[in-house]
Parts: sequence; structure tokens; C-alpha cells
Amino acid sequence: MAWTRTRKTVAALTLTAVLGGCGTATAVDTPEEAPRRPSAQANLIGRVSKALDTTFTAEYEWSEGGVVTVWAAADGTWRVDVPSWAHGGTVDVTVAWTTGGFFQCAAGRCVRIAGITGEIPKDYDPKVQLPFIEWLPQLLDRHLPFAISQDGDCFTLTPNTIVVDPPIPAGEWCLDADGTILGVESKSFGTLELAGPPAEAVATVELPGEPSDAEPLGRKAPPAPTPTPDPSATPSGTQSPGATGTPAPAETPSPAPSPAE
Repeated sequence: MAWTRTRKTVAALTLTAVLGGCGTATAVDTPEEAPRRPSAQANLIGRVSKALDTTFTAEYEWSEGGVVTVWAAADGTWRVDVPSWAHGGTVDVTVAWTTGGFFQCAAGRCVRIAGITGEIPKDYDPKVQLPFIEWLPQLLDRHLPFAISQDGDCFTLTPNTIVVDPPIPAGEWCLDADGTILGVESKSFGTLELAGPPAEAVATVELPGEPSDAEPLGRKAPPAPTPTPDPSATPSGTQSPGATGTPAPAETPSPAPSPAE
């Protein structure tokens, strides 16, 4: 009996010690990792994704002079009005894409310059429409050969390798969190800066002129017409020929009368 009581006593003391030790244990918290900040490229891609889903009508101050108007219609058609672009900066033009193809409009007439799946010929391309139409989707590519930095709402694309022909040029893009394009800077055309809050998009764009078979207008001024010489005109300083074709002799002036004595 003594052995039995002793064994129970030891077991009870051991259990008490174990429970007491558990009661005094201190829990150690595992530190959580701080959330990683999105990269400048990730921020740019997020804003571009919203911009691609946005339709609007907006005006942009152009560094080359004047205001460029961009129409991104609800049905996917678009139009860009470019001031003082053609004929050496003397004629406003519009470039547009509709279900009929690409058009250039000027002075109340519109000329079809490419089919619906074509592209604007370089001689008639003002380039200011490219950021909104062709370059914006390219910014979704994470493999673009650019280092991207961010300062507020603006993102700078700097070439990070030698690329002969990058898909889009280097430059600066400014987009707000809603995907509104605030400005674009590129060596291709200069700088565009949003002039005011965008207006509601139109349902579809309308061409600002009647269809025409005329030639589209280029950037350079046309050559001045060469004047046609008048065959009846007599060059200055020459004498008219006589009846036989021989120049008539010049008249000898009469001597002045001598003063009276």
C-alpha cells in the first residue's frame, strides 16, 4: 500500500508541474510582412486598362500651336481635329476612322486614304492621334524595352536597352486613377496637355465634310507655280527691232541752241 500511495503521489506532483509550466508559457507573435508597393509599371498598366474602356470628347493644348480635339465615340469610331497642319501650317485637317475606313478631311471635303483595316499613309499622318489609338494598348505589354518611373500621375518611359525599332517611342504619359489621359509627350509630335474636363462621348463620329475624290493634303506647302513668260513682253533695257528685224538706231539728240549774245 505504501508503494501504491507513493506512486500516485509522484504522478500527481508531475501532472501539477506540467500544468503549471503550461500556464506560464509566453506566446511569441510572428511578424507579418509589410505589403509590397505596386511598381510604376503595374500602376501604369492599371490606369491604361481603365483608359482603354473610356469613351470621351476632349480638347488638348498642343505644343505645336492650337488645340487638338479628340473624339473617342461609344461605337469605337474616332476622330482627331488637328489645327494648322497641312500645306505648311496653313490648313486645319481632321483624321478619322469610321466603318468606311480612314479619312482625311480639310476645307469641307473628306478623302478616303486607307481601308478599314489599313493605316494612314505617312505623308498624311499628323501623328497626334497615335497615343489614343495605337500606342495606348501597347502600354499593357510588360516586356516593353523601357524603364518606367512614376512621379504622381505621370510615367516616364526611358529606353533600357538598344532597340532599333521599339513598338512605341519613349516619352512621358500622364493618366489619373480613372484612366483619363492628362497629357502625352513624345518627340514624334510634341506635347499634348488636357485643356479641361472631358465631355461625354458621342455615339458615333461624323465626318466634317463631304466625300471627295480629290487628293489628300500633305504636311509641306505645295510648290509655288512657275510664272509663264509673256512672249509679247519686251525685256527692260532693250530696243524694239525695226521692220527688217534689225534694231532701230537710237535717235541723236539735237544740240542745244547757243545762248543769245
